Amino acid sequence: MTTILIILISVVVLAALGSKLFSKGSSGKGASGKDKKATDSGEASSQKNKKEEGADIEKTLKMSSNINITGVTLFRPPPEPILFTGRKEVLKKVAAQASAPPILIGISGFSGIGKSCLTIPLSKMFAVQYPDACLFVDMQGDLPNPPSAEDIMRRIILKFHPTQPIPTNDKHLAKLYRVALKAHKGILILDNASGVKQIKPLLPPVSWVLIVTSVKPILLPKIISIELEPMEVLEAHTLLTRWAPEISPAIKEISHICKGVPLALELIGKLFYINSTMAPDYFAKKFTEVRKGLGGEDEDKKGNLIDGVRAALTLSYSMLPEKTALVLRKLSVFPGSFSAEAASFICEDPKRLSLTGLEKFGLIQLNTNTLRYSLHSQVKKFIKSLAKAGDQGMVAKRHATEFMNVLESAYTLVEKGGKNIIKGFRLFDLELENIKAGMEWSRKHCDQDIDAARVCSAYTENGATMINKRLSPAECIQWYEAALLAANQLEDKEAEGKHLLNLGQQYVLLNQSAKAIETLQSALAFCKREGNVEGQTTALEQLGKVCMINDDHQQHIKFVEEHLDLLKDSGSKVEEFKLLVQLTKSCVELKEYNKAVHTGEQATELIPINQDKILLITLLHNLGIGLMETGEAEKALEKFEAGAGLSQKTPNSPLLGALFQLIAETALKAGDVPGALKNLKRGLEAVQKTKNLQATGLMMVQLAEVHMKSKGEEQAINYFEEALSLSQKTKDISLKGAVLWKWGLALGEKGNIEEAISRSQKALKIYEDLDPSQANEIRAQVEKWAGS
Repeated sequence: MTTILIILISVVVLAALGSKLFSKGSSGKGASGKDKKATDSGEASSQKNKKEEGADIEKTLKMSSNINITGVTLFRPPPEPILFTGRKEVLKKVAAQASAPPILIGISGFSGIGKSCLTIPLSKMFAVQYPDACLFVDMQGDLPNPPSAEDIMRRIILKFHPTQPIPTNDKHLAKLYRVALKAHKGILILDNASGVKQIKPLLPPVSWVLIVTSVKPILLPKIISIELEPMEVLEAHTLLTRWAPEISPAIKEISHICKGVPLALELIGKLFYINSTMAPDYFAKKFTEVRKGLGGEDEDKKGNLIDGVRAALTLSYSMLPEKTALVLRKLSVFPGSFSAEAASFICEDPKRLSLTGLEKFGLIQLNTNTLRYSLHSQVKKFIKSLAKAGDQGMVAKRHATEFMNVLESAYTLVEKGGKNIIKGFRLFDLELENIKAGMEWSRKHCDQDIDAARVCSAYTENGATMINKRLSPAECIQWYEAALLAANQLEDKEAEGKHLLNLGQQYVLLNQSAKAIETLQSALAFCKREGNVEGQTTALEQLGKVCMINDDHQQHIKFVEEHLDLLKDSGSKVEEFKLLVQLTKSCVELKEYNKAVHTGEQATELIPINQDKILLITLLHNLGIGLMETGEAEKALEKFEAGAGLSQKTPNSPLLGALFQLIAETALKAGDVPGALKNLKRGLEAVQKTKNLQATGLMMVQLAEVHMKSKGEEQAINYFEEALSLSQKTKDISLKGAVLWKWGLALGEKGNIEEAISRSQKALKIYEDLDPSQANEIRAQVEKWAGS
């Protein structure tokens, strides 16, 4: 099915909360009601011409309206708390120690002690010197599997560059992360970190201030480490009276139970303010009874800080209206921040009265800079213990469905193109944690719940364009594997084919060649059975790519030839030219030179329709080699010179040095030593510009060999010595071995046998580990010299 608009035939939707059933939708329509294009199978641009098809379906859940698609709120910190109190000594300590970059600040302490709130006044201390950006990232360190450092890197890079291709290699990713940050002077707040492992890779350049919060101290070199303690008695009293001025008569008793923990003080202060008609003494008595009812450690024990938080949460929860308490329990379904619209729909709070009430109680927090809500980790732990499995199952289903529809909206925006592409990616980035949670629910339940299977398959159909660009290949593989099982269960052949193709492409990105080939061959066979020519094309293209990576040119030729047969009906000459160029290259690699010439000449007939200069240079390079090896030296030289001429006019041409080298070899065979030296020097200049040090060294070796043959021994020795020095500088063992061996051979030809043996023996030691067959050749030559 090209689009899925979830069939959730649930009869357990709570009528008392006003849930509403929606009947048939139409094919090709998303939850937003907009026409939806065929979903991605790896390349979004190739989807535009796909035929839309679908079936009428029932749905019981609809998407909330007014989705925020601006994305500008991503990672914006909350404002400084209006009633921020105390911590003056901490701020003084940081100001005294943070005199020069790098500025790294670590705040640790009990969950609820006020670490996150403290980051805001701390960040304001540095705002003038670091004005470009202030990013506030929830590291979710309280979760069993918090985001990895690499996950956070991706998100921060995409914050600055929403359409930036993300490397699959972790080292390249880390480099790109630092490049993205280096362009700015800012403040990076990593809130609620799990530990050093999560934080160390994220250390920003010195142009950034880093502020980290965690339960346990994160010890890094040069970090200003602060272990936050509970508030002093007077500070706690001040904070409590700011929240509830009328509480003063009972402030000592209440403050004593809260144990100086700001979260407990805020909860209880807000609760009293809401119930300010209650006598302070009576309120304190109720609070004391709740604390005693929880049992546990002696309430006078200072170190047991959790008691006050639990007591404050228990009393607050007991005083909630029943419907509001139900909404609070349902909010635990959100893994991170959420919008009022999403909460209203998922928790069935249409007028948002419960949401407003919970904010007043302090049980949910609103970041007024982003207009997104969140639950404190202590609140989340508390309500999860109260949640009823039956209620939560339906809430999780609503959540998964809602964010499948959000994902579809993001996909629709991306498919529209233009400025909508960035809007679509921003929406995806903003709701990433919710989207991942929705997918995870559907993945876990798809084998038992047909509706979950539909959601699971739909997530990857709607999200392929974005998850391929946003998530790591390992995560993508989990999504596609789950979706493949779901599509199989649903007997949805179209979706099954797409998931197989996408899965294979992710294995290619992970360099898991065996899995990639196995999956893509399954996809190819599947698409053949279904008559899906476009799917076959994608599978063959990816199979060819894997073969090229593995230097399996024999298999590559097989897949390219099959791909060419498919193109006979489609008439895509541009694609045919590309495949013929690839085929010519593989034939050269296999030394099938006659076939290389045949396919290369076929490709030359299509040159007029080709716009890709690099592709044309590649053709001229390989066709020239084929012609040279089949005795057509004059034609070969013509191709090499045409390729070199085009390369000189083409920025970043990778083959210019190699083409000059081939021209030189052709000249040398014809006895034109000056012409050979001239072109080798041009080749050396070309490879030096590319900063390819190994290619530079090998070109020097070839220059040295030609000079030796032309009696330019002094110049030859200079080139050999320079190449050897380069190999030692770069610690390139293979280059060192090549230099020593070629130098030895050159000396041997000149009759300097002793020096030839000396250098060749050094090369032999290298090649014994590097290339045993080459070592045997060297050994045989050394023995021959020794015998003579």
